[in-house]
Amino acid sequence: MATGEAGIRARAALDAGDPVEAMRIHMRDIVRMPAGAVDVMFADQRVRATLSAHAEAQIADDEAIDALGVGTECFATLEMPTTLVVGDLSPAHLRERLADLAATLPNARIVTLAGQGHVAHLTAPDTLADAVRETAEQVLHA
Repeated sequence: MATGEAGIRARAALDAGDPVEAMRIHMRDIVRMPAGAVDVMFADQRVRATLSAHAEAQIADDEAIDALGVGTECFATLEMPTTLVVGDLSPAHLRERLADLAATLPNARIVTLAGQGHVAHLTAPDTLADAVRETAEQVLHA
């Protein structure tokens, strides 16, 4: 279960009519952002309003992910070369899932983008594109 007890608490907060607390739990205890960073985010009224407006969908997503389970075993027979891209600043839970997938895929490699997080497509599109091009070149010359 990806969300564990935190997912239960987030759902309870949402059901109690507190989407702000549900999203604080999500960001702090599921995404594992440092509590201080979460506090700073939620101090901004616009950020708080935006995140709480999406609380229902986010908590539903968390629950759907939990319902699916890790599920990496279905990839164990894929022989094709696979490149998994992650930022070294990506949330810990995403790096853990990526590591689970890489351990399952028989021919996987991980490319870590230095100084990047979960939105490298926005913050470093050229760096991400270079990683994709490098993989494409390897496939073409294999």
